[in-house]
Amino acid sequence: MTPTVGLNGKGIALSPTVIAGTPAYLLTPENQKGAAIILHGYGGVKEEVLGLGIAAAGAGWKTYLPDLPGHGAHPEPLSGQSIRRFAAALKTYTFTAAIGHSLGGRIAMTLGTKRTCLLSIPLDVRFDGRKSELLRVLRARRVRESKPFTGLEEALAVLNEPWPSPPVLLFHSFRDLPTCLAAVASAREIGWETRSVNNVGHLDIITAPEVLNAVGAYL
Repeated sequence: MTPTVGLNGKGIALSPTVIAGTPAYLLTPENQKGAAIILHGYGGVKEEVLGLGIAAAGAGWKTYLPDLPGHGAHPEPLSGQSIRRFAAALKTYTFTAAIGHSLGGRIAMTLGTKRTCLLSIPLDVRFDGRKSELLRVLRARRVRESKPFTGLEEALAVLNEPWPSPPVLLFHSFRDLPTCLAAVASAREIGWETRSVNNVGHLDIITAPEVLNAVGAYL
């Protein structure tokens, strides 16, 4: 049986599926106006972005939530090659909206969707800070890769396509990672809309009510 979740009186069907070679959730609203993809970040899993999925489905989008390579139930470890294959497979689908957090945001940037909404994306492959702090914030121990951060560095290196032209909406935490704040500065230079979110960090920005409401309105 396919479970149904309610959102403001709207029925949204939640079902397991497979997309781009990886297990995913599919959220299907009663009335659909397009297909959206939501990509979690480094150290995350698809279950963590269900709130974003419900916001997108509540706005009328059939929404897919897959696991990234090296994460959750994805069969491959995280590497530059697995990310390249994953992104290429996603491009064979017709998505009209993409939402991505952190590494997932960098993948979403390559898909060429009409509407793109990003949360706390990194600019560079380098991450400043103490290793113990980075392991805690980025949760590298949850990622299957050759050694901590190696797969992430390879992935960001291959995601080197030109940044998409506006309109793109980028959220970031007021106290985000330095590389994410550097991405905000670059985004403003090319005309993206950027919004700072207070009282959240790099990880919990994906569940902030302010962000969930704004994503639904944007879509």
